[in-house]
Amino acid sequence: MRYQAGAMAATAAVAGLAMAGCSPGGGAAAAPPPASAATPTTRALATPAEPRTVAAIRSDADDYLSLSSAGQYAITYQLLSAAARQAISQQAWVAVHRGCPGQGRSYQITHVVVSGETAVVTASQAGAGKRVSQTETLVYADGQWGVSPPDLGLYQHGSVAADVAAAHAAGRCAS
Repeated sequence: MRYQAGAMAATAAVAGLAMAGCSPGGGAAAAPPPASAATPTTRALATPAEPRTVAAIRSDADDYLSLSSAGQYAITYQLLSAAARQAISQQAWVAVHRGCPGQGRSYQITHVVVSGETAVVTASQAGAGKRVSQTETLVYADGQWGVSPPDLGLYQHGSVAADVAAAHAAGRCAS
């Protein structure tokens, strides 16, 4: 849900910027609205709180798993919890996942358990001969569900090569 809402807000922001550059008057930009005025672009950028429902959790987990399977690691970084994004740089996240890919796996969510601000999502690999499952933890903070990786320390060995080696050693890589 957040991924889709974020994409719409970004589109609205780009459209608003494009429209601002098309103001009449020989290239002079129009004066900005007063700070107290709420413009459509401002409202579009405000992200409403996600519901604390199994459906919202399932949607966010499905987005995360699908994007990860497609190798869209920069987008999956945006779906992490705020605490995870503070602990891991986007550059490290993307580089480690490129070096330790899970691409091509297709998952189907089989179980969601919610306890307060935490949800545990279990997914099984679609079409796997042997039952392969993956568990993701999502936490609710500031009105959003965010994926909380199980071991943030995997991304803090000082280099991408060391981080990838640690992920392989921990069995976090597909190959």
